[in-house]
Amino acid sequence: LYVLGIMGYSYLVEGFYQTKKRSQTRPLAQVVGRTDFALFPVAGYLVHANFDVTALLIFLFFYPWALTHLAANDIVDVANDRARGMATIPVLYGMKGAAVWVAGFSAAHAVMALALGITLGPIALAGFGAGLILLGAATRLILKEEDAMRALPLIHATLIIYAAAMIAAAVL
Repeated sequence: LYVLGIMGYSYLVEGFYQTKKRSQTRPLAQVVGRTDFALFPVAGYLVHANFDVTALLIFLFFYPWALTHLAANDIVDVANDRARGMATIPVLYGMKGAAVWVAGFSAAHAVMALALGITLGPIALAGFGAGLILLGAATRLILKEEDAMRALPLIHATLIIYAAAMIAAAVL
């Protein structure tokens, strides 16, 4: 039932995002819309477990990452977003504001990586540390206003590392 609930919620949130993203003065559609991304790994966890503190920590781990990725992706695509009239993070807050957004949510993600890593054990903690090194490098590229397109693959690679770390922590 949890997974079906998450599916229904995700569908509704996507509809909200698609209808509100152009007519906002604050990034509410994006902030709410990214909850569905953070809930997908929770749904996977709930297939074999019950809702517990670990499920909550998984959500709190992935949600700031999703918000980091949101702004980083929007920085790369800002010209297209402006042309289409989309009120994205850099359109609303400027490139500096979007970079601060990336740094702030990367920091929140790092705190949650520590909390979830401690819960899952040393293998996960080590993997999260490796992912955070990549995320830190990506954040640095964005803050220094270098090519944000170079930062995106690093941000994406963190997910591969995180998935491998969580799987390894579960089976080893």
